[in-house]
Amino acid sequence: MIGGALARKRRQDMMAVMKTVAFGFQRCYRLTPDRGPADDAVSQVRIDGGASSQTVLLPYSVGLGYFVVPTRGAALSIAAEDFRLEALDLATSLWVRLRLALLFKKKKFLRFEEFSLFSCGAKPERKRFTTFNQHMFNTEVALDGDFVTRHPELLTGWPTIERNEQPNRGVGAPNAAAIVVHIYYEDAWPDIAEVLKRVGLSFDLIVTTVPGRERLIEAVRRDFPHADIETMENRGRDVRPFLVLLERGQLDRYRYVCKVHGKKSSDGGRKSHMGALWRRRLLLDVLAAPSLADAIVERFERDPSIGMIGPRVFRLPSKLYSEDRCWSINRPMVLKLAARMGVPAERFQLDFFGGTMFWVRPEALRPLRELSLADAFPEESGVLDGGIEHATERLFATSVVAAGYKLANSDGSGVSGGPRAAIDEAASVQPR
Repeated sequence: MIGGALARKRRQDMMAVMKTVAFGFQRCYRLTPDRGPADDAVSQVRIDGGASSQTVLLPYSVGLGYFVVPTRGAALSIAAEDFRLEALDLATSLWVRLRLALLFKKKKFLRFEEFSLFSCGAKPERKRFTTFNQHMFNTEVALDGDFVTRHPELLTGWPTIERNEQPNRGVGAPNAAAIVVHIYYEDAWPDIAEVLKRVGLSFDLIVTTVPGRERLIEAVRRDFPHADIETMENRGRDVRPFLVLLERGQLDRYRYVCKVHGKKSSDGGRKSHMGALWRRRLLLDVLAAPSLADAIVERFERDPSIGMIGPRVFRLPSKLYSEDRCWSINRPMVLKLAARMGVPAERFQLDFFGGTMFWVRPEALRPLRELSLADAFPEESGVLDGGIEHATERLFATSVVAAGYKLANSDGSGVSGGPRAAIDEAASVQPR
């Protein structure tokens, strides 16, 4: 039955290609890498049709090219800084269309309103494209899906708006909520600034950064004159600065704290576009969705048993990210620190929010705070995994559970997430 269905689908696709040839054939395009021998990167391509415009993220390497196949009558306009563009002849275009008709696995091609796109090159190079698409599916951000259409800011960032003035924001007595932002990469600030401008909730803003970021500090002051800005030595990335504030007691005056940071890299390499996409998805799910911050605080107020609320898509392990993969090489250090918090290895359950962006009650982090880990972080050495910051990332939620609280999920996409682990009896928080 399945084989028969595939055969019918193939015949239908072949017939569609022949009809295209008979009624106004549109030539296809080839994108050939043209930037030099830089691998493990992601490039941005703009493709405009007669009625739509798409920004597409594509893995870049020397041996990896792409075919773009028009599916409507209008010609395409393609802007690709890292690729050389070639319009194909009729015979090659027909061959490309036939190849597309034979692709059935969704991750092997992208299909938009006015064009489709798939990779070419040696098999190991083409695998970069399919693996990248799988990563996108795993974070529920299929590049040719409705979610990106509804939230174009995931690819391009939030448009600039004037800051909405909130009463008592950073002036006089502290608000019930604080947003703690760590910025290392200066070019990540515009994303975060535009998200903060859209938060309707009154909050105090605390920004930490590293020495040598005078321009960043000036930009923060322009956008948020009353922000509390502190420069800290470059140790422990976004984790140690937060622990410093926590261990000092600087967060004790708040009922709820949101931790975010200027995430730019992604697992497996320094892929700036992909890292930015992950940052924006995390921000969407904890702050940026309309009224989401208000809904999260309201949920804390209604249910005092909830100690932490974080992004559903990045709650790990999950059906897409196995426990072994989420442990990586961090198991020994995580279990050692968890035992010091009163959670022995036999009772430990790995359950955390990847990306370390979340809302939390400061008192729920007391077990972690009492470890006084801030001074244990070494100088930054570029370690991608296995450091104390990676272990601590996996322990924020453990501290919440050890303190007697529960975890809950937030979701800015409008997709109901629901509880995942046994300790999470709270429903996902959705924007209103």
